[in-house]
Amino acid sequence: MRFNATAIATGLALVFAADSLLAYPLSLDQRKRFKRYLPGIFAKLEAQEPVHVVLLGDSVAGGYTPVESAWEPNNPLFSYVGSFLNLLASEFFYTGGARLLNPPPGGSQTVDDLLGRSITFENLTIPDGTALGGLRRISTDAFLHRPDLVIIQFGIYDSLARVSLDSYKRAIQVSIDEGRKQNSDLIVIGPTLVNYGGGAMDFGVARPYSMAAKEVAASNGVMFMDAGQHLFSRFGGGVLPGTHPDAAMEIVEDRLKAIFQFGPELKDEERTHTGERANDYLAQSLFQELKDGPRRSKFSCAGTASFNRNGGVDVRLLIRNLTDDAQEGCIGALNVGEGLLPLQATQRFKVPAASTTQLAFTYTRPFAGKARDGSDILFPMQIADEFCRFSFVLEDTITTELVELPLRVGPVVAVWKSRHFINVTDRLRIEWDLVNAADKVSSGTFQVGLGDKVGQPTDFSVSPLGVKSVFSLFDFDVDLGNTPLQRDVWIQTDVNDRIVRFNHELESTRDLVLGENRTMKRWSDYANASPAGENRAQRRTEGEVSYRFEADEEALYLTVSMQGITVPDLGDEPAVRARLYLDARPAGQVLSFGAVEPIQIYTKGKEGPGSFPELALGCFGNGYNMILSPEGVTSTLVESDSGEKSVLIRIPRSYLHLHEWDLGSVYSMLGFRIDLTVADPDTDGSAEFSNANTFVSHSPTWAFENKAIHSFDSRDARSLSVLRLSRQPVQSWSVRIY
Repeated sequence: MRFNATAIATGLALVFAADSLLAYPLSLDQRKRFKRYLPGIFAKLEAQEPVHVVLLGDSVAGGYTPVESAWEPNNPLFSYVGSFLNLLASEFFYTGGARLLNPPPGGSQTVDDLLGRSITFENLTIPDGTALGGLRRISTDAFLHRPDLVIIQFGIYDSLARVSLDSYKRAIQVSIDEGRKQNSDLIVIGPTLVNYGGGAMDFGVARPYSMAAKEVAASNGVMFMDAGQHLFSRFGGGVLPGTHPDAAMEIVEDRLKAIFQFGPELKDEERTHTGERANDYLAQSLFQELKDGPRRSKFSCAGTASFNRNGGVDVRLLIRNLTDDAQEGCIGALNVGEGLLPLQATQRFKVPAASTTQLAFTYTRPFAGKARDGSDILFPMQIADEFCRFSFVLEDTITTELVELPLRVGPVVAVWKSRHFINVTDRLRIEWDLVNAADKVSSGTFQVGLGDKVGQPTDFSVSPLGVKSVFSLFDFDVDLGNTPLQRDVWIQTDVNDRIVRFNHELESTRDLVLGENRTMKRWSDYANASPAGENRAQRRTEGEVSYRFEADEEALYLTVSMQGITVPDLGDEPAVRARLYLDARPAGQVLSFGAVEPIQIYTKGKEGPGSFPELALGCFGNGYNMILSPEGVTSTLVESDSGEKSVLIRIPRSYLHLHEWDLGSVYSMLGFRIDLTVADPDTDGSAEFSNANTFVSHSPTWAFENKAIHSFDSRDARSLSVLRLSRQPVQSWSVRIY
């Protein structure tokens, strides 16, 4: 029973205090759970002291709806997180509910306008946000108001952007570390379902990110709740015994897809944002888990994984029945991200009471191209994750649940310890961990290659379930010119005649100095450059684009010049878009792991000033927590007598105040990346900025046929090239492995 009248609630609290009773019906076990995971906020909730919450996440947590009639758009009060906080407020007699301090323009601050204390919260979610975007908020405004609790939910758009799991995990870890420093309690929520993937059904693409977030939270003693698992359990349901497993999985999939429906107003299929019914249930289910812990399953699962001779992976799954009754149903394997696809995705199973059954699944890796030596390049494994993260949908005729197993793949998996290098001159050292998946010694040879340089096989031996660190020194060409260079790089293991090659791509860019002109590459060339260097007919944008930086005590200047490029005159519509990513952290921090946000500039097709949205907090790197006026950054489109058009950008030195700004020193560095796109006019007169018309200084991705395979987050400072604030030419390079 809940009381809305402040006087009644106060009176009851006094009576309960006199009797040494609680003002809410938590059991002893529930109290222990709150004290373990949320000790700070629990003490305040008991005392009904002011409680403040910060929400970090993407548009799903932030309350976006594809149909505005569903609820207030972009208001997290109406997302599952807002409903969750209202349940928390109700449980502890905060009769004013959850109060949003920064609602969208014209939006509500509360769901119900009730009197009494409220739990306040701030919405710091980011549309299409990734964990690295959350890290930018962590380093700027997340702790301005000393939150008692920080809720973190990322993974949906990390998976869709194919951000590597090691980058995702690191961003979550840094966020937890900072929360601990600020004495805030933390809850990490795994991503909700993404209606995309493949295998027995869609929904697999984000599951590796949920498992990774769970591991990070567990290693830090932080509460983790799996939103996707809750949705599967509630809306998947059971299927009649004897149903063909393919049909069973299709029935479950149709039920799950229904939670993304918003009625006839929605014309396109929704893939990430769930409807009101799912949000309401998810809030209640997560709140129940907050109090009682995760639901107990009827099953426990274990498994093994090994590479087969076709480059794929074989998995043996052991299912143990924990009940006193025989269980049967269907099980379906989901795609592992986009890199492993199950051949036979569905099977039936039967398992007697308190017994175990074994199932086998085989996964293939999609073909991605040809290496320079003619060998096939298969879709790569995660570059720096020792586990392959398998997800299965288990339906037992009554309910559905997700079974998830992070497994090492035997006999040995290669984990890339080195991904980002600066100040490279004549040699490059790349390091790996060879991780043994077996409970016995694994011995064999490894061989490495970079471009046309191939090493000799080298013997290795790894202890049972152990790790062996290895490295290779490559001679690095110093006369490569100024053009960004892409080369395939790999390590290959041979254990008991089981040969596995771990392919990735290396990109190198020569460090830039002030006053130096550098030509940009067309995205169509860059993204479609075959690993084998094959010539393919692609759409080409005529002309050339180059760029140059200058600097003085007052500002940093960038000129991007377009030679032979036709810029359409679209009237008042923008005709050119330029984006500048800039890491202006001080020496020792610049170009290390961290978040940047691009300055995005638009100009018309004729001479005149440019315009751009506001400058995001932390746009120049972690620690830039001042609000910067966009009016301080100037941009102009100018045209020379010969008809060449250029975009001029000026950033005040005062905006880059954390940087040492040691002009003339080759050791004073900025990180940068630039892209420029010329608009394609649509038939309705508006502008479209397509990749076909884009030029890039370089690109933080391994891309093939316009599809990124794996990448740094585009906002990861490690993805940037080096600008040295000197005019002295240098023979040094920055190198990234994707």
